[in-house]
Parts: sequence; C-alpha cells; structure tokens
Amino acid sequence: MPLDRNEALARSRRLVPVLRERAPRAETLRRMPDETVADLIDARLLRLCQPARFGGSQLGWDVLCESSIQLGQGDGSQAWVAHIYGEHAMFVALFEDEAQHEVWDQDANALICASIIPPRNRVEAAGGGFRLRGRWSFASGAHHSAWVILGDLVAGDVPDHRLFLMPRADYRIDDDWHTVGMLGTGSASVVVDDAFVPAHRVVKMSDITAGTAPGARVNTAPLYRMPLMGFAQLALAAVPIGIAIGMIEDFRRLIADRSGGAAPPAGTELMHERFAEAAAETRAAQLLVMDAARTNTALLEAGTSLGEGDAARTMRDGGYAVTLARRAAIRLFEMTGGRGLYLTAPLQRGLRDVLGASAHASLGWQRNALRYAQYALGTQS
Repeated sequence: MPLDRNEALARSRRLVPVLRERAPRAETLRRMPDETVADLIDARLLRLCQPARFGGSQLGWDVLCESSIQLGQGDGSQAWVAHIYGEHAMFVALFEDEAQHEVWDQDANALICASIIPPRNRVEAAGGGFRLRGRWSFASGAHHSAWVILGDLVAGDVPDHRLFLMPRADYRIDDDWHTVGMLGTGSASVVVDDAFVPAHRVVKMSDITAGTAPGARVNTAPLYRMPLMGFAQLALAAVPIGIAIGMIEDFRRLIADRSGGAAPPAGTELMHERFAEAAAETRAAQLLVMDAARTNTALLEAGTSLGEGDAARTMRDGGYAVTLARRAAIRLFEMTGGRGLYLTAPLQRGLRDVLGASAHASLGWQRNALRYAQYALGTQS
C-alpha cells in the first residue's frame, strides 16, 4: 500500500538503528549492504516519489527531505543511496510513458542510479534515437541498480543537455570508489562502450526545467512539475544534515560513557557551549531545508510554476544549511579528543561523511550564494 507522510517518517525512524549497526560493514563493502536494500524495499521508502499508477506513494519533495534527514542519523552512506533511489523514481516519471512501463512493468521495485552532469562524452544522433560512448562518474547505488540515467550534451548551435535512460545490459560498472568519505555509497563510474538509446528514453533538461517533460502529461501530481536544477539538491542537502544531527547524539553518548554517570568535572563550560552551538546549527539547518521544501511543494500544489527566484532562494537555503551542518560536524569532532580518532568511533565517520557529502558540486555555499545574490541584486550577466 502507498505510504502517507506519517507512515513514511515512522518507517524511516525505525531503520535508524539498523543503518547505524550496519555502517561499518557498508564502509568495508564500499556499497550498501544487500540487507539494507531489502529492508528499504520492504519499507517502501524507495518508492516515495514513484507515480501512484505504478504502486508508488507519489509524495512531495518535502517528505523525501524529511525521510533523508531521519535516515542520515543512522548512516550517511546508506541514507544517501536511499535518497538517490527515491529521487530517481521521480526522474524516471519524467520520461515518455513507454519508458516508464519498460522500467516498472517487470519490476515495480526496480532501482535506478544516475550521473546527470554532462561529462561531454560522445553522443551521436542515430535513427530513432542516439548512440552513446563514454564514462560517467559518481553513479551512487550503481551495484544494485537495474537502470541508469546519464546526462550529456547533444551537439548543436546551443549544446542541448539531455538525460538518457539505459538498462543494465547496456553499461558496465568500473568499481573505482575508493574514497575518504561516503565510502558505503558505491558511487562507482558507469562505462558505456557503445549503446543505442531510443528516443522515448531520452528527455530534454529544458523540458524538465519548464515543467513540460513528457512524463508530466501522464503523471499529473505537482511533484512531476518540479524542475531538477536548483531544486532537487534540497533532498541531497538533507543527508549531511541528518548525519550532523546523528553526531549530536553520538557526542552525547560519548560524554555519558566518559563520565560514567558521575558529575561533570570542573572546566567543562566551554565544551558545553560548543555542544549547544552545534545543536543549534543542526536545528537551524534542518529548519532551512524543510521550510524551502515545504514552500516549493505548496507552490506546486497551488498550480504555481517554480521560477528563477524560487531556484535562487532554494539554492541559498540548501547551500547554507549544508554549511551549518559542516560547522557542527567539525565542532563536535574537535571536542572528542583522542577518542574520536579511532576508526570504531562513529563521530569520525560522521565527520568524513558530512565533508564528503558536502563536496557535491550542487551543495557548495559559494556557488549557491552567488546565484542568490545575482538574482536578488539584479546583477546576473
């Protein structure tokens, strides 16, 4: 049965201790454990944004953000991939109806990875579609996916950014994901030696931005009129925020273990003040992301198109929320002393994962701040 918001969040919360217990194994595997994929499928959390006509919950982006914040408190890597799978169900819903049926008729739980930033690989028009060759990086969740969405440019007077949907048989995985953070995401590279993509499995990014993607004609819920660029990053931002909130609880447990229940020693005022500041930063970050997500969702539900001003505001709030999460994570780790250095300490993993997640190109503060300032001040070139 489709989930409503309350049930989706309840199921997300129940998985937090499960993800926390499996976090070391996810790092060792360098991908999400099979059991976690099965648990997320059983909980229907990967179908939050899937159209109802395929059995999905068809919930708004605000619910995906809330779920990602919850799951991030268990483990950043597994929460990131859960988010990716949930987000990409919405992406598939923007393609032609025929493509959607190809993905979900055989398996309504089919998982999709993606690499949508154009690397300028070889894309050639062919009869009834395109031929692709090349390499696309950072395809989080690639190992469990049955399909991939690849972004690249089609040559012309103005290069045309399009998304190409391909089944697992048409690409291979180069398992090159050896990193310092977000180890368990399995964000390997996808290599296409030579594959044909029919036209019904190709969508223009300009149509998605305008809210006129082919899939929006058959999937009429407000969610499917949301542009991707400038808006989808909110759910990505939710993951490092969730990780930082989880670090607050990790630090609380660390202090409790250190004191053994005794009264805190004298001179701990500075530690308490820094802990309180980190807690305030994560709370502010959560409020920023959720306010932006709910505002955008309400506008779409009212029939309003999201425009440049909405994108600038969303990028500002998402980018600054991630900055706050980074500050909190660094502040908490600096207070752990030598105990935080051990690889068995959850706080060091949290720090590495927050830094790794916030390195995503769409989450950097400088880029997002510039976009907002140029819009607000009317100085766009």
